Amino acid sequence: MLSVVAFVGNAALAAARADEVAAPAGTGNEIPVVDPFFMLSGALLKDGFNGPELDTNLWSRPPWLVENHKTIGARIESGHLVISGPSHPEKQHHQYAGVISKYFRDTDVVLAAEVQVQSPFGGNGRIQHMVHLCSGDYPDFFTEIIFGKIAAFEQPRWHAAYLAKVWEYSGYGDYLEPTRAGTGSEATTWHTVVLTHDGTTSKSQNYLVVDGKWIPIGPSHTVRFNHTHIELKVDVNVPDVPVHMAVDDVRLYPNPAHNPVTIVVYTGVSGNKPKLPIHDQKVQIFEDGSTRLLGEAMTDEGGEARVSLRRDVLFPVAATITVSDDATPIVQARILRQGVDGLYPGDVWALDLRHKRVRKP
Repeated sequence: MLSVVAFVGNAALAAARADEVAAPAGTGNEIPVVDPFFMLSGALLKDGFNGPELDTNLWSRPPWLVENHKTIGARIESGHLVISGPSHPEKQHHQYAGVISKYFRDTDVVLAAEVQVQSPFGGNGRIQHMVHLCSGDYPDFFTEIIFGKIAAFEQPRWHAAYLAKVWEYSGYGDYLEPTRAGTGSEATTWHTVVLTHDGTTSKSQNYLVVDGKWIPIGPSHTVRFNHTHIELKVDVNVPDVPVHMAVDDVRLYPNPAHNPVTIVVYTGVSGNKPKLPIHDQKVQIFEDGSTRLLGEAMTDEGGEARVSLRRDVLFPVAATITVSDDATPIVQARILRQGVDGLYPGDVWALDLRHKRVRKP
């Protein structure tokens, strides 16, 4: 069973709540509530770019991302990462500028980010804005989703590319279907992109989220990763383009298909056993404010429930957790979402039932 030492410090906080009163059980049809105790985050990287400068514990600008296109920089501006500057390419190929994340051992992951593009698309050549999930430099295997164009005078589109074999870059010279035409609002509206990689099968798929629907961009493909990191960048070989790409709320988190949330139910111990039953309790996680069930599981003898979450959900989410004994509700807890904070696959949260209460009307 997970350690419960941390609950001691949480008890004083819960008891100090002035607007709520402790109650052993609800009155009428009320379900007692408890504050969830955050123990461990499943998120590998989450950044809303709200600091005054780029977080150097998460991001860097290695020489190849600086020297390849010296006139395009990266900075924090109004709570976003902005990659911008006049394009003065010195070569035709791989004129990248942007930032790279730290490295992660995990390969069973989902990458999500918000993107806004204000670059114009005139000129005969390549103008690309890229969110890129990579397996390092040796070998340099990757998958990426792009808004832009490859060459010639054409309208920008959402498309994808990947490298699954050494120097066989699929999508660099030809568009990989399915592509999707631009919405026309890329310069003024944030667009959500998602890249998924299954660590077991190495299957990858990229998506653009439109009206809550995940639209596949590019084909499903297989890319073998030995670790992962993120690259946020542009690639422009057309001169005199005022490049501008903004990125926000970047999240790299475990694939929900294989990484459940752990909810720990704790009631205190008396006589070397739990004060209240903690085994075979049903734990359900709902999307907060709705009846949409994200996942459910039963607790084991240690009070732990490993809840597998839906795969078609963009994380983090605000969630409501309910614990019940058969059909009898025991307690309810809420996890709020704020920016890049909320419930992620792989999270560990604890519910200490010693502090359940009902709210004052």
